[in-house]
This record gives sequence, structure tokens and C-alpha cells, in this order.
Amino acid sequence: MSTSGICAVPKLTKNHWVEFKTQTVMSLTGRGLNCHLDGSVRVPQPLPRLTDGKKILLHDKSTEATKTDIKMNLTLLDAHAQMEALAIQKLYATVPNTVIIQVQNKGSVAAIWKAICLIYEGKSDMVQVDTHACLQSMKCSENDDVKAHLTSMMVLCKELADMGAPVDNQDFTVMIINSIPESFRTMTAAIHATSQSVMSDKVIAVAFEEADHCNLGKLSDKDDSALQTRAVDVERS
Repeated sequence: MSTSGICAVPKLTKNHWVEFKTQTVMSLTGRGLNCHLDGSVRVPQPLPRLTDGKKILLHDKSTEATKTDIKMNLTLLDAHAQMEALAIQKLYATVPNTVIIQVQNKGSVAAIWKAICLIYEGKSDMVQVDTHACLQSMKCSENDDVKAHLTSMMVLCKELADMGAPVDNQDFTVMIINSIPESFRTMTAAIHATSQSVMSDKVIAVAFEEADHCNLGKLSDKDDSALQTRAVDVERS
């Protein structure tokens, strides 16, 4: 089965770090490289040599290695190097050149990935405050796309969490309710009536469902209008 679709990651820009991070982890996991990314991979070590360089020993440093031992060790070293190179290639193919310049001397995949994360997540307190203020002030009018609006709010919430400034779920729920159109408020009131603790994911799920229902209604109205127009045209002809 081809994994090309699974492993496709778009070029990183400053405006979609959260999506990029998620897709990169999924992509490298699909390639069996996630342990290289998080640093949990067991790194093979070359067999030690005696000080005179004439003999190669096993890792117990007392038993002389056979040709089979040496070959197996070289195979492990080569396989690890290939996996590291493949993961680095994947990362470098999707990040800007300015980022590559900053991280290229870090060595391992895990160190490179950590450095990339710090570039995009290690933002100042002022950026965190601005992002939080932006999230809190977001509003969706009756004519706006509610699903796109809530998706943007979720992205900002995730960005704040990645910066080390997570938004409390109850606070986020209040932000969502205050941001959606008035026509959706009765929906949230119904949720409150049926549940003691209202979580953001519940409000978002119900809002998405309501938005889909509204869109279907609009399409139905358009179809009815189009049918009426055609009927009038037929009568006139």
C-alpha cells in the first residue's frame, strides 16, 4: 500500500505551525521514524578497538569480535544513519531555508526537531498576550462561516498551548459561546440545561452540527427558488 498521501506535508509557514507539527509527526510515524523524532530511538554504538587498533572488541570490551559481529554492527550503524538521514530530509524539504540554517548543526533528528519547535513555540510573553487577546476578541456574525470561525479559534487555542500558555477549558468554552452568532445561543442554552459541566468540545460539536443543518436549509431554499423561477419562465413562454 502506498504511503505517499499519508506522508505528504505542506511547506511550513508562520501561519500554520500547529497543522504542520501535527502532520509532520503523523508523516514520520507513518514511515516508522517517530522514535527518531522524539529521541527515543536506541542509537547503536560502534564496536570498541584496542588502543593499538589491531583488535575489535564486543561492547563488553573483553571479548574479541568475530567477522559476523563486526558485519552486524556495521549494518546496524548504517541502518540507523539511513533512518536519520531520511527523517532529516523530510524535515528540510518542508521548512524554510532560514530555519535550516539555524538548525543544521544540531546533529540528530531529535535535536533538529526540538530546535524547530523552539523557533515557532518559544515566543515572548507579549506574543502570548496578543494571541490570547485575539482569541478572546474573535466574533462570528450571522453571515460568517461558523465552522471556519470555530476552527480558527481552535488553532489559536492550540498555538497558545504550544507556547506554554494553555487556555483553561472553561474559559475557552465561554469565549466560544460569546463569539458565535445570536442564532446559535439557544443551542448553547440547551446544552447548559442538559449538562452540569459544559466542555468546549461539546459546544463545538453541536455548533458544527447546527451549522451543517443551516447550510442544508439554505441549499434547499435555493433549490426551491430556482424551481419557482424556472416555473415562471415556462409559464411566460
